[in-house]
Amino acid sequence: MDSTRRDASDRYRQLIELSPDSILIGRNGLIVYANPATLRLVGATSLREVLGKSPADLLHPDSRPRVVQRIAELRTGQTLSSSEERIVRLDGTVLDVEITGSAFEDHLGRGLQVIVRDITTRKRTEAALRESEERLRLAFAGAQEGVWDWNLETGAVVYSTRWARMLGYELHEIEPHVQSWERLLHPDDAQRAADTLEAAQRGEGDYAVELRLRHKGGHYVDVLSRGFPVRRESDGRIIRIVGTHLDLTERKRAEAKLRADEHRLRAFLENSAVAGWLKDEDGRYVFLSKNFQRFGMGIDEWVGRTDFEFWPREVAETFRRNDLAVLKSGKSVEVVEEAVYPDGTRSWWLNHKFRLEGADGKQYVGGLGVDVTARTNAEELLRHAHDELEERVRERTTELASANEALQLEMVERERAEGARRELLARLVFAQEDERRRIAREMHDQLGEQLTALGLHVRGLQSAVADSPSLAARAETLERVTQELDRSVDELVWALRPTALDDLGLRAALENYLQDWSSRVGVTAELHTAGLADDRLTTEIETTLYRIAQEALNNVAKHAKASNVAVLLERRPDHISLVIEDDGVGFESSGPGRPSHGFGLLGMQERAALIGANLEIESQAGAGTSILVRIAIPHEGRLA
Repeated sequence: MDSTRRDASDRYRQLIELSPDSILIGRNGLIVYANPATLRLVGATSLREVLGKSPADLLHPDSRPRVVQRIAELRTGQTLSSSEERIVRLDGTVLDVEITGSAFEDHLGRGLQVIVRDITTRKRTEAALRESEERLRLAFAGAQEGVWDWNLETGAVVYSTRWARMLGYELHEIEPHVQSWERLLHPDDAQRAADTLEAAQRGEGDYAVELRLRHKGGHYVDVLSRGFPVRRESDGRIIRIVGTHLDLTERKRAEAKLRADEHRLRAFLENSAVAGWLKDEDGRYVFLSKNFQRFGMGIDEWVGRTDFEFWPREVAETFRRNDLAVLKSGKSVEVVEEAVYPDGTRSWWLNHKFRLEGADGKQYVGGLGVDVTARTNAEELLRHAHDELEERVRERTTELASANEALQLEMVERERAEGARRELLARLVFAQEDERRRIAREMHDQLGEQLTALGLHVRGLQSAVADSPSLAARAETLERVTQELDRSVDELVWALRPTALDDLGLRAALENYLQDWSSRVGVTAELHTAGLADDRLTTEIETTLYRIAQEALNNVAKHAKASNVAVLLERRPDHISLVIEDDGVGFESSGPGRPSHGFGLLGMQERAALIGANLEIESQAGAGTSILVRIAIPHEGRLA
C-alpha cells in the first residue's frame, strides 16, 4: 500500500513538474513550492528567487487587492474561480495571466494550490482582432463602392446604402432582389454582363465588367461591377456572389480630361522651337515632336526605329553614346551634337538629355534640342577672322623687317588693326551675350508660364483619377514628363544666360554655378569673396569674369583630374581680382610643354583683354594650376 501511494505521489509530482502552466503551493501566506514553469513565467533562474515570497509580491498593483481578497476567501473553504489578472516578472515586464486555485489539507496542515497560465499572446491576438474588426467596420462605412451580396438559390440580394445612393435612391426604395438590378441595367449591357458572369462561374476568370445602370433621375451611371463566388463547402457549388459597384462617372470625366491634356502637351511641343523626343532603352524612338519632320520624314516613320536607321554611322554612334551615359548615370547632360538634313547640310544642336521612368517601369531617355547652327557658324567665322588677321600681322611684320625706315608707320597700322579686331571681337562677344540674355528671358517667361499652367492641370487630374490605378499611373507619368520639361527649360535658360548674373550679380551667379558644377563633376568647389560692396560692376565686366571662371572650371573638369577647386573674388582699393585654383595634375607653365593655345586659355586671355584686364597662369606638373585675372579700378573707385 505504501509503495502504491509513493508511486502515485511520484506520478503526481512528475505531472506538476512537466506542466506547462505555473503551479504554486502556499502555506501561511508564503510560497513553499513552485514548478519549473513558474520559474520561466516570472523570469527566475532558481527556486531561491521565488520560495519564501508572498504570492502578492508577484502581482501587478492593479490586480493585487483583488487577488489577495480571493486568496483570503480560499482559506474559508471557497473555490477560487478562474480570473484574468496581471503579474510583474522579476525583470519588470508585465504579463497577462489566468489564475485559478483551491485549498487543500494534508499531513502538514492547510495549504493553497494556485495555477497560473500565461495568456499574454492570446490577449494580444484578441486586441489585434478587435482592432482589425474596427478597421474593417470603418472601411465599409467609409467605402466609396457600393456592396452587394447575391443569393443565387433565392435571387435575394443584399444591397448597401452606398449602392442605392450611387443611383439616387435610398436603400428602402430598392427591392432586395436581383430583379431590381436587372430592371436598372442598360439593355445593351445585359448580354455582356451575363457572359462575364457565366465565365466567372465556370472558373474562366474574375467577374469584372463595366455596366450602365439607370439613375433615379433618368440618366445612366457608368459603374464597374466586380464580384467573386462563394461556394458551399459540402459540394463546392456556387451559392452566392459577393461584389462591389464602383461609380466610374469621375473616371470617365477624368479620361476625357487626360486626353485633352495630352493633346495640349503635344500641341505645346509641336508649336515650340524646341525639338522633343523620347527613346527606350534600346534606342528606339517612342515619341517625337513635330519639329522632327524638318529632317525629311513623317513622325510615324521615326517611331520604333533607331538612330542608326536614319543618320550617318558616326552621327548615330555619338547619339547612342550620349544616350547610354544618361541611362547609366541617371544624370541630365547638355551636349552639342551634329545632325544632317536630307540635302546633306549639317547642323548643330544644343541637346539636353535626361532619364525618366515610365508607368511600365522601363527606363527612357528624353531630350530637348535647340538648333544652334547659326551661333556655331558665327563662332567659326570669328575664328577664321582671327586667323586671317594673324596672318596679315605676320606678313606686315616681315615687311617691316625689310623696310626699317617705315617701322613706326607700320606699327601704328598694326595697332589700329589690332584695335579694330578687338573692337569687332568685343562687339561680337557682347552681342552674343545680349542674344543669349534675350533668348533666355523669352524661354523663361513664355515656356515657364505655359509649363506652370500645365503642371497645375496635371495635379488636378491626378486627384480626379486617384481611384483608377491605370489612369493614375498615366497621370503620374504625365506629371514626371511635365516636371522634366520644366527642369529642362530651366537648365536650357541657365545654360544660355544665368538669370542670377543679371538679377543678383557676379557673386550670386558664381555661387550657383559652383554648386551645380560641383554636383555634376564630383569635385569639391568653394567660393571665397572679400571686400565686395553692394554696388554692382558693369554688365561687361561681370559677364567677362563669369565666362572666364566658367571656362576655367570646364578645363578643370576635362583635364585637371582635381579633387578640390577654390575660387576667390576679391576687391581692393585699386583693383578687382578673380583667382581659380585647383589641386590637379597641372602642367609646366613655361617651355615647350606649356599649353598656351590649348585648354581654352587663349579664349580666356582675349576675354580678359576686352575689359582691360590681365590674365596670368601659374602651373607646375603635379602641383595644380592657378589662373589670376586682375582689372584696375578707376580713381573714383567705382566700376558701375
